[in-house]
Amino acid sequence: MEPGHGNSVDVDPAVARQDAPWTIARSFGETGDAIQAALAIEKLYGGAWAIDATGQFTYATPTAQTSIAMTLEDLNLLLDGKPFLDGGRQGWQRGTHPDDSDRAAETLRHALRTGENWNFEYRVLRANGAYVWHRAAARPTRDEQGRITGWYGTALDIDVYKRTETALRERERQLQQLIDTVPALIWSTAADGTPTYVSKPFTEITGATLQDITAPDGSASLGVVHPEDRAAAREAFRQSVTAGVPYVQRYRQRRADGSYRWTETRAAPLRDEADAILQWYGVSTDIHDLVTTQDALRESERYSRQLVETLPAMVYCALPDGKPIYRSQRLRRYLGFNLEDKDEEGKSRLDGTLDAVIHPEDLAAVKQRYNHALSTGEPYALRHRLRRFDGVYRWVETRATAMRNGDGAIVQWNGICLDIEDQVNAQEELSRAQENLARANQAASLAELSASIAHEVNQPLSAVMNYSSACQRWLTAEPPNIERAQKALEMIVQSADSAADVVSRIRALFKQSTDKRDCTTLGTVVAEARALLAEEASRRRVRMTIEGDSGLRPVPFDRVQIQQVLVNLMRNGMDAMASVSNERILRIQGYGAGDMARIEVSDQGRGIQFPDRIFEPFFTTKDQGMGMGLAISRSIVEAHGGQLWAERNEPRGAKFIFTLPLVMTKNA
Repeated sequence: MEPGHGNSVDVDPAVARQDAPWTIARSFGETGDAIQAALAIEKLYGGAWAIDATGQFTYATPTAQTSIAMTLEDLNLLLDGKPFLDGGRQGWQRGTHPDDSDRAAETLRHALRTGENWNFEYRVLRANGAYVWHRAAARPTRDEQGRITGWYGTALDIDVYKRTETALRERERQLQQLIDTVPALIWSTAADGTPTYVSKPFTEITGATLQDITAPDGSASLGVVHPEDRAAAREAFRQSVTAGVPYVQRYRQRRADGSYRWTETRAAPLRDEADAILQWYGVSTDIHDLVTTQDALRESERYSRQLVETLPAMVYCALPDGKPIYRSQRLRRYLGFNLEDKDEEGKSRLDGTLDAVIHPEDLAAVKQRYNHALSTGEPYALRHRLRRFDGVYRWVETRATAMRNGDGAIVQWNGICLDIEDQVNAQEELSRAQENLARANQAASLAELSASIAHEVNQPLSAVMNYSSACQRWLTAEPPNIERAQKALEMIVQSADSAADVVSRIRALFKQSTDKRDCTTLGTVVAEARALLAEEASRRRVRMTIEGDSGLRPVPFDRVQIQQVLVNLMRNGMDAMASVSNERILRIQGYGAGDMARIEVSDQGRGIQFPDRIFEPFFTTKDQGMGMGLAISRSIVEAHGGQLWAERNEPRGAKFIFTLPLVMTKNA
């Protein structure tokens, strides 16, 4: 209805209140009781009204007429010339919301035809132009024959209720939407544990409805719980329901595809003001990935711990400041105490531990090295003596390295400790054995050298003896053979001179004597050395070549000693080529290099295996060698003011080089 349109007029509330009681009273017989009843009706909350059996309005309270700004005439206005019961449209329908008008008229006509009570909610246009929800209700009155004589009804303003109801429905929709979108399975039970609700995600994910999880006796069937976990879950929930305490349980929950996933379920009770439990609300969260990750981490940790405990080493860890935080079982057994056993007031755990287990003679060095590592972050490594559980100090090697985070900051020190007592003892025994062997080798070498010297001296001495015997025979002959005796004496003198020369040369070698130095050319010395080894070179299929300046004249030198150096180097070269299958060439080159003469002896053998040790006394790579040749050769060359060294020969083999000072002419 729209105020101010059609035949609607403004109603004076005072006039409406004055005439209305008499209108109602006449319909009740105009008695005093009727008038009182009419006055009571007009005081009712809402709008009271009356219609006849055809639907024509016979009365409306002033409040009703004022609120909709329509009189009885406006309400009964026929728009199509028909009574309302026969399909006519009453004027009040013009004040009804278009969406509600036809349905309101249809239900009222149905009531008029059947005599059933009429009850309907619709929106009514108020005088202020706003549509307001009303609830209209009417009952029929009948005569003595039961015929309907009229209808009396009321219309109550329920707009606030409807708005509240709409808001509640919207909040309920939002709450349901929230429950359906939360990534968890939500459910509820009655106070005794009977399931009362499962969320949409619960059914979609598990494939189980509320009926599926409810047992015939009304309890929770727990059909979605893994059979192996079901008994524990049921007992835990029973205890929670009985004691009224929150429920927390982990179990494997079945999914719609038949698989099982680890789930954590929590439930808490809802209580009334008297603290009585009204309902249980629960949520099940999928923690399968978390559980499998935790299992994997535990397995990894177990494996790592087992790995550490089975390593043949004692492992420990410490904080960035060095405080011990972990010791492997092997280390704990070795030391005989736990981490906290050495905690002392006024002393750090690190100092307490070091003071207790490090040998007093090694303690200062260990602490200094530890402090340096902690302050710089450099790795720690040291050998020291460590006190075992039985009080015995044993040599150990300790190493530690800092573990850092992504920013490079030290988060932990990890270290190992190895018992090397047996190794140290073995090394000491080996050193002693090596010393004894070296002394034995030296003695053997000296014996061999002595035998060699004796052999060299023995030849001229033997000749002296032989010639002496011959001389004696010639002198005692009858008659004496003076001539032959004279020749024997000459040979005796010559052999004695040879023996003396050998002895003097040996003495000069060890005394580095400068006696008997010649001024001959190097070419002569090289040629003599080649001649001495010619027969041996031929036998060993070695071709010797001499190149360079044969007229080089060094400062006065001992020809015999330099010849010994050349012979030694040339024989070593032939030995190096003993296993070579192709052509064996030994090359001797001599030339000047500034104020020095440079002599090179090169071979095509296997090369030098130990270039740093070949000049050490008693070091040899030969099965029958003494290891003195190169050492003596270097001593001879250095005694003459030169140098002796070795290089790699190209494309293969070795090259030994020595120098001697040259005689510088005035023109030079």
